[in-house]
Amino acid sequence: MSSSLPASLFLLSLVFCQFVSAAGQNNVTVTAEPGDNVILPCKSTDQEEIKLSEWSRTDLKTGYVLLYRNLQFDLENQDPSYRDRVDLLVGQIQKGDASLILQNTTIDDRGTYECHAVKSDLEKKLISSVSLVVAPRSPECQVTPSLLPLQDESSTTD
Repeated sequence: MSSSLPASLFLLSLVFCQFVSAAGQNNVTVTAEPGDNVILPCKSTDQEEIKLSEWSRTDLKTGYVLLYRNLQFDLENQDPSYRDRVDLLVGQIQKGDASLILQNTTIDDRGTYECHAVKSDLEKKLISSVSLVVAPRSPECQVTPSLLPLQDESSTTD
């Protein structure tokens, strides 16, 4: 009986590693600048039609970023700051893709977004978690020609 303990531990660790690696596939970071349009991915691996898509932000107290059900958007339960700025990819929800288009990003949009979906099994599942980073472009280093050392033409050799 003691010989089966290492085999059981090995099997348990293998299952745990597979679970952890599968969970890591759903975490994505998207980086944008204010004013950019971005796509937050939410694609089901089995490509089965999504019946309900629920996009939320973990720090929002009420309302959804976007709620799609019964073949339409539920605007009554949408957080007002996302009104007229979010959409789904046209025709992709039937293919298991509920990726969110967020237009005109602002600094206030940064945070962690979650996409839950319900398919034919009628079970609500977390499909993806997306960290959105919105930050202004850092100023580029520019070299002003007047500050460059002048080359002495008499020191050049031909």
